[in-house]
Amino acid sequence: MTYDVVIVGAGVAGCTAAILYGRAGLRVAIIEKHHNISTHKALCGHFVLGGTQPMLRRTGLWQAMVDEGAAVGGIARWTAAGWAVPEPGLPECISLRREKLDPLLRTLAAGTPGVDLVLGRTVTGLMESGGQVTGVRVGDEEIPARLVVGADGHRSPVAQFAGVAEDVAPNERFGLWAYYRGVVPRGPAESQIWSLDPDVGILVRTDDDLHMLVAFPAKARLADFQADRAGALERFMASLPDAPDLSSAERVSKVIGTNDYPCVKRDPAPRPGLVLVGDAAITGDPTPAVGCGWAFRAAEWLVESTTPALLDGWDLEAGIAAYRKALGFIVSHDRFSRQDALARPMNPVQKLINKGAHRDPKLARRVYLFAMRAIPASDLINLRTLLRAAWAATRP
Repeated sequence: MTYDVVIVGAGVAGCTAAILYGRAGLRVAIIEKHHNISTHKALCGHFVLGGTQPMLRRTGLWQAMVDEGAAVGGIARWTAAGWAVPEPGLPECISLRREKLDPLLRTLAAGTPGVDLVLGRTVTGLMESGGQVTGVRVGDEEIPARLVVGADGHRSPVAQFAGVAEDVAPNERFGLWAYYRGVVPRGPAESQIWSLDPDVGILVRTDDDLHMLVAFPAKARLADFQADRAGALERFMASLPDAPDLSSAERVSKVIGTNDYPCVKRDPAPRPGLVLVGDAAITGDPTPAVGCGWAFRAAEWLVESTTPALLDGWDLEAGIAAYRKALGFIVSHDRFSRQDALARPMNPVQKLINKGAHRDPKLARRVYLFAMRAIPASDLINLRTLLRAAWAATRP
């Protein structure tokens, strides 16, 4: 069978794209190397920023996640200037652990008419003709398609098969996290982030009355966390301003972490007939919790850009070009995230904006929307914002 689209990888981006392509009336195959539909990604957060809320509501995925027990709400942010608390009516975040989210998305994809979820098969190469990618190879089997989508994560075998160059930037923080029951937040919200300059701490309320405790310290502190990771994580959280009360908390998971998670960017449309989406295209710094949100949104942009051509038999190149343009939103934010991943002290501009935001509600709103990835980066990083921040910071 020739499919309209073959998607490699049944994670957030791959399943979302499959669901939306299937709803549009296209024939889709998702090739997933894991055999079990309940397999989930362990080395990944799941806090989806508020900028993704409109997309999730449009597609019905928001309600599906809520029905699975997802926690919904805003997030307060602490800097040296104090707490910044979102005002009512701003976009909300949503959090559902990957052990629930991944099976949910795969089940929804498999139940979408026109979508075939193929588990336990590994893509071993790409089919090509006249310089165009025309499908994938799974062992000795060939699966032709008009469009191949690499949604296979930050290491992306599909990108390797296609010889796609990587733009790699360092991340000077390491990360570790675990789930706890019985945490009592003391700050102004149930989910909080502490920007300690350069260390970052995060408390995320999630499903099943759990909280996720996260530490992203600078690598200079790596040795302090090696011998007893759970103890070091708890001591780190206890040291935060308005730290959560852990006196009655119980850890209910292993401590998960990574000593190095570089930022990786690839051409999202490297060959005719081939596109990359999610982490396969852009793997950002995990500290601002952008990964799942970017995967959801990029999948929608991909489907919106390419479906008309796939339905009507038109040339795909214009649609793929539109997808590349839409990803510019992520690329511009990623540029600033890469700078922050260097774990350097805040520069004077960042300090000025943070100080001004604590004195000016309009600026505070814009900073929050930027942090939620709900506005383009240029809506915050511009001359008018700096002038307003300077005015607010010097007010009595």
